[in-house]
Amino acid sequence: DIDECAIGTHNCSAEESCYNIQGSFRCLSFECPSNYRKVSDMRCERVGCFNYLECQSTPVRITYYQLNFQTGIAVPAHIFRIGPSPAYAGDSIVLTITRGNEEGFFSTRRLNSYTGVVFLQRQVKEPKDFLLDVEMKLWRQGTYTTFLAKIYIFITAHAY
Repeated sequence: DIDECAIGTHNCSAEESCYNIQGSFRCLSFECPSNYRKVSDMRCERVGCFNYLECQSTPVRITYYQLNFQTGIAVPAHIFRIGPSPAYAGDSIVLTITRGNEEGFFSTRRLNSYTGVVFLQRQVKEPKDFLLDVEMKLWRQGTYTTFLAKIYIFITAHAY
């Protein structure tokens, strides 16, 4: 694998990040929605919310992740672990894939009350890109707080 991002042979624009994958690369761009501000290359935080319902239902933080796997990965495969940091006694989470899983390749499972995983439940036979929105609702001391993980998953051809 040649890292096009490192040697500069990619064609990503100045607004995009180059992400190396097996045998190729992807140009990714990370924008924060309105009412969010960028706090790092991969994270947006909500600026404010205007009522209780909005505070409960919109994510306090949106974080982008990139994962790279090859076709032929054995299923079920835990590919992403999520939970609050720090976690406290009494915390409880609910995980939901809210977008990007229309073909049912992925699912979520709680490992305990404050840790969950996203796992690949169906074999991906051909190279394919996914963008999953995984929502974690954290129940802590009587209040729900929502976090959103936007996970780019690149399944590349198996390298022999």
